[in-house]
Order: sequence, then structure tokens, then C-alpha cells
Amino acid sequence: MRINTVAVIGSLVGILVAMNASAEQYDFEAGVAFDSTRFDGSQTISTAGGTVFNSGETDTDELRLFGSWYFAGLSDDKGPLARAVLVDRASSLSIGYSRSDQTNSAFLTSDDPAFPFPPIDSRFDSDGDSFVANFRYVDRDSGWFGTAGLLTSDTSLSGFVDDSFDATGWRLGVGKYVFENTTLALDVSQVNADGGDATAVAVSLEHLGDIGESWQYAIDVGYSRLDATGGSEQDAWRAAIALYPSRSFEFGVAVEDVSGLFGQDATGLEGFASWFVKPNVSLSARYRVDDADYFGNVSIGGASRVSDADKDGFGISATVRFK
Repeated sequence: MRINTVAVIGSLVGILVAMNASAEQYDFEAGVAFDSTRFDGSQTISTAGGTVFNSGETDTDELRLFGSWYFAGLSDDKGPLARAVLVDRASSLSIGYSRSDQTNSAFLTSDDPAFPFPPIDSRFDSDGDSFVANFRYVDRDSGWFGTAGLLTSDTSLSGFVDDSFDATGWRLGVGKYVFENTTLALDVSQVNADGGDATAVAVSLEHLGDIGESWQYAIDVGYSRLDATGGSEQDAWRAAIALYPSRSFEFGVAVEDVSGLFGQDATGLEGFASWFVKPNVSLSARYRVDDADYFGNVSIGGASRVSDADKDGFGISATVRFK
């Protein structure tokens, strides 16, 4: 069953109506988010005897619920409200739940006598649940901080394929405030799933600065290296810049480059914005497009192969802070 978008939007509005706190010191944060993405990919192989063509489409909806406990308190009296955790050096315990529904379709046909098979038009659905828990402790005086996280998920497939698989994961990290509002962090994580596992090492930088007398900006830069079962590797770079014309409003862009895993090369561009409609309530939205070349454009033994894949998606969320 697809996630009801109207119901999700209604839940976001409900948060605004229910919460009306205005304090500048908070102990808790809770939110709801909805994301939707669409993937289209195709591949054409031209041989001496004809053409082999295959394509696929994937539509994914995801609903997320999340919350945090700032056990040493969270103050938002300095800097952009969206960066209060960074500026206040807040420690937290966070939990989250997500539900995803996905529809997949694939088509394959050939007019080459060397590949004599009838057209294949298949469809299958999948749904999954995942739970995450994250811990962050910051020594406000020294600026050192540590992080840890746990993940568990299960996914079921139905239709053309009937199957299910589970996955568990963990994450450990350490970092430091190298300047007042600048952090540098290192994380190691591992996910173990049915049929394989993957280990990743990531480094990240977050910086908040001033532009003139009223504007501020934030930069987030990250790199990760993933090694998966079977010797597969993936490198990912991400950079984002956000601008703050006021403490309540944020807008920016992000770019991500991913290469290596299963021959995938992809570049994503994202625009995002958030607005604290009240001192403790924010709404956010994002839109992202990805252009990918998953199998490469190659020529092997006289056969020309051309492939392309594109993905676009959007997300909306609402978050509230309270005592």
C-alpha cells in the first residue's frame, strides 16, 4: 500500500496547531518527514544481429518519525535556529522509525537471434521498516565529542519476486570543535545484511560563519569510502552551503558525487530550505535530481552498449522543540 501523501501533510500541519512553546531552552525535539523519489533507467545493446533493450522504474515513498532528548539542554539564543545543536554544543539521544513502500517494474526485449527470448515485463513491490538510535556526547569545555549509533531494518518483496531480508548496523565516531563553530569528525560504520556486509569510513566538516552584520552561512563537506562484500568499493563526496538572512530562515544547495559500487557513477544536485514559523517549530522542504551512468557507455566485441539512469525526489518535514 502506498503511503498517503495527504495524510502526511495533514500530520505536519497538526504539529503546528498542537505546539505553541516559545522558550529558548529545550529538552526535547520531535518531528515527522515524508520523502518521495522516482528512478528511471535504461540500457540499449546494439549487436551485429539486432538490439537488446531493458529498462526499469522504481517509485519509493518513505515516512519517518524521529525524536531527540537533549539531556544537557539545548539553547537557541545564538546563531541560526536550524544550527542550534552546533552552536550550543548539545548532547543528545535520538531515535527514529521509518516506513518505506516501493514499486518496481522492469522490461526486457530482444530482436537479436543470438538472444532468442520473449519480452519480459515484470513488476514487484517491497515494503520495509527500520529503527535507528543515535547517541552524541559533547564536552562543551574541550570541544571533543563522541557519537554512536545502531540500526535494524527488515524488507519484504512481493509480486514477480517473493522474498525478505533483514539488516543490522552500527556506527562509532569521534570529533572536535577545532574553532568555536567548526567541527571535524571521523566515523566508522558497518551494515550486516542477508547475503553480505559493508563497512564505511567517513570524514566530515561543519562550519558556521558570518557574512556582514546580519547574514550567516554554513558549510558541510563530507567524504566516505565504502567496502562491500565481494570486493566492491564506493567513494562518495558531498558538499553543501546554506545561507541565513535571519535566524529563522535557511536556504541552500548541495552536490554529491558517488562512484564505484556496481559500476555506478552518479551526480546529485539538491536545493533545500527551512523556516522556523515559530521559535520552536520549523518546516522544511527539499528537491533533488540525480544523473547517473550505471553501466557505462562501452563497446565490447563489436557490440555497442549505452545506458543511462535518472532520479528525482522531494521531501517535506516538520519539527518541534519543547521542554
